[in-house]
Amino acid sequence: MTKQYSMPIVDCTPEQMHKRVARFDAIKYPPNRYHDSQLPGHVRKNYLIVGTGLIADGATDPWSAIPVKEGFQMSFIKAEPGNGPMLHNHDTNETFVCLEGVWKVIWGRHAEHSVVLNKYDVCAVPPFVPRRFECVEPAPGQKEGLLQSIQPGDEPKVEWV
Repeated sequence: MTKQYSMPIVDCTPEQMHKRVARFDAIKYPPNRYHDSQLPGHVRKNYLIVGTGLIADGATDPWSAIPVKEGFQMSFIKAEPGNGPMLHNHDTNETFVCLEGVWKVIWGRHAEHSVVLNKYDVCAVPPFVPRRFECVEPAPGQKEGLLQSIQPGDEPKVEWV
């Protein structure tokens, strides 16, 4: 008797899987990905790891390490203290995970609220809540902090507030 499964089972060759591996020391970022990426107080490196990128007016190619459309986007952001994006809005949840250093997630129409994230802390901002984030301090011995951002959807949208 053959077992029946409710989901398909797909074979994946080692060659196929290797195309789905992003090595941290080899990932790249577009310096001018967003209109504010190089403005004072907003300088940051946006590394799109999985997905095809946010839909944003004036955005450049995100240089995705694993450019698949499988229902989510995952990015790493590096920034020096005092830097992060301008206030913006998304049509999706955006979940932040502090990986290195200390980060602040700021939200509200006038950026009137904030929470500080330490290593491995998580903040899930609901859809349509204006938000920004900024590095407060890097990890010891580093110049930049490292934040992870995860968003659902194949083409989440962003609008600057």
